[in-house]
Amino acid sequence: MLALNFAVVWAAPVIIQGQSFRRGLDRIARRAYGLVDGSATLRRFAARFVYRRDVHVDYFAAAVLLIISMIVVLSALFAWQITFGSLPWWLVALYYLVWVGPGGRGMATAWTLAHREGHLSGGRMYRPWLGERVGNCFENWLGVFYGIVPYSFSTAHILTHHRFDNGKGDPIYLWDLDRTRFGDLMLYQWRFLLYMAGISSLTELRRESGVHPGVDHARRRLGRGMAIYWICVPAGILSLLIVTGSSVGAALVFLFLVYLQPFFAMSTFLSIINVGQHGFLEVDAAGRHVKHVTSTTIVDGPDDSFGEDYHVAHHYLPAVDHRGLSEHVARERPAWALCNGSVFENTTFFEITIMMVRGQFDRLIREHYVDFSGERTVEELSELFEQRAKRREITYEHYEFRYLPGLRDRVRELVKGGVCKDENRAYIYQSQHSVQ
Repeated sequence: MLALNFAVVWAAPVIIQGQSFRRGLDRIARRAYGLVDGSATLRRFAARFVYRRDVHVDYFAAAVLLIISMIVVLSALFAWQITFGSLPWWLVALYYLVWVGPGGRGMATAWTLAHREGHLSGGRMYRPWLGERVGNCFENWLGVFYGIVPYSFSTAHILTHHRFDNGKGDPIYLWDLDRTRFGDLMLYQWRFLLYMAGISSLTELRRESGVHPGVDHARRRLGRGMAIYWICVPAGILSLLIVTGSSVGAALVFLFLVYLQPFFAMSTFLSIINVGQHGFLEVDAAGRHVKHVTSTTIVDGPDDSFGEDYHVAHHYLPAVDHRGLSEHVARERPAWALCNGSVFENTTFFEITIMMVRGQFDRLIREHYVDFSGERTVEELSELFEQRAKRREITYEHYEFRYLPGLRDRVRELVKGGVCKDENRAYIYQSQHSVQ
């Protein structure tokens, strides 16, 4: 259902915005964006009044343009609904086009900025007057119209996905699945939906209760964010529309089209993206995950959003900002060369996933792989990456129905056996090692 919904409702806006951008619209859009982004006056204003660090000033133009576009289109939607009682199909289509943005820049900007805010929770990206009063604007406010549960980045994303680096215990773990099988990706869509809804993350944080104070605090904040997203905002939208004259049925249709559809769209889209980001698995002689393989890097990607393509840097060198990524690539070349790391160019995570599912490893290597070692042929590399894409650390059934339910007991055994000093370190250890 999720896949069909994406194909029927969202494929057209994504394809139209993507292809029109790559076939000429980019020249107009980049020029218009450059006028805003290059304004010395706006940059001085942002540096003085909005952001704490100079590097974050680079976000200002994208943030302002997204906020303006969403205010305009959402105002039009609510005004039309209140005036006429229902939305015409063309206005909904226009909303989805604006929501996606030219070349996908709308949804990419919303999620990128919410992501970056989540790594600086409590509004620490912004000046005190803004951060203390508004907090994380994209994670906790505008993000609800992009399928983002408030506080989810600063809680679940940090304490599960980054702490476990996509390993066991991460709600969006995928190495129990064959990333080349379409059927397995259907299972992964459901897993990702539960993660985005906050359900699986809240379950994991409850499982870790008492491990350290940050986990319990994050669980309470995520629970509050879920209440806001799933109860308060829908109740507010329905109440406003019904009070202003819409029927209950029309109000529910509005809620589904305007509020819930973006959630369904991003749950499917991001499940595909995450497969591209973490789809290859390799372990060393000690059973530890090889990070330069398990986290994919794309250089010179056509759709990069403030360095999001450099995924190994984001997971293991989070202090490196988007301005320092070229130096990061130069430093990491020997490590990538040593293990034939997952580095590609002139592609996207979405396209990498599609090529994986279609078994096009020869094309992936021949057209996009960045070979820092030069010691293997295209055929050898194709076979290597196909093996990495199919490799499973554990079976889906064993992971879901035996490993996860017994995870806390397993962690305590690691502490009891002297492998780890405390439960927090044991959680991280089991996530990053191929232990059964």
